[in-house]
Formats: sequence, C-alpha cells, structure tokens
Amino acid sequence: MTNKKNKKGLIIGCVVLAAVIALFAGIYFATRPDAQEGAKNITVTVVHKDLTEKVFEVNTDAENLEEVLLGEKIVEDNQTEYGLYILTADGETVNEANAEWWCITKGGEMLMTGAKDTMIADGDEYELTFTVGW
Repeated sequence: MTNKKNKKGLIIGCVVLAAVIALFAGIYFATRPDAQEGAKNITVTVVHKDLTEKVFEVNTDAENLEEVLLGEKIVEDNQTEYGLYILTADGETVNEANAEWWCITKGGEMLMTGAKDTMIADGDEYELTFTVGW
C-alpha cells in the first residue's frame, strides 16, 4: 500500500514539475523582446585583460547578438551543444584553467541570455569583458 502511495506521489510530483516548467517557458517566450527588423547600428566594446578597449561600430540587419559577433568576426566561432561559447574575442583567448571567461553585458548590466537569444535593436551597446573568477 505504501509503495502505491509513493508511486502516486512521484507521478503527481512529475506532472506538477512539468506544468511549472511549461509555465515558465511560456512566460519567457511571451515576454522576451522581439527582434527589430531592418538596419540597425549597434556598438560592441571588447574590454581586454589589460583593460584596453576596442570599439566595434556595426551596421547590420542581424536579429541577434550572435549573428553580429560572428558576422563581424569579433569572436571566433566555437559552437557547443548549448550554442556559442566565446573563448576568443578580438584575438584574445581566455584560459579556462585560470577561471577566465568573456562576460557579455548590455549598458553595463550582465545579460541573462546567450548571444543567440539576445535580440538586438538600433542603438544598443554591448560589452565583452575579459573576466577572471567564477
């Protein structure tokens, strides 16, 4: 009898978890910003380990940041099963063994989306900052 109750509770828990995941996915897709169509002018600033900066002024019809970064060769294409993983930006490569990575920000605020899911609009300003430490 207890075994049946445990299975029933597990099944109910799985159904509830699936419903919560579906709800959050629906909210994300309903509220994420749409891509702006047509020509856009955006700025991408690469901040290197030595704190020097290189500014890329980009005129593009791209819809997302990944298209810009790869199309303008600001970063090297390093695709993983999860999408673009930036190891090299503006010719500088991070060393993961030293907890180095490229942080993507927009107007100084860290993005909670990857480059492919970051829709761009005219006038946007992004930064790729060489960062040490997780």
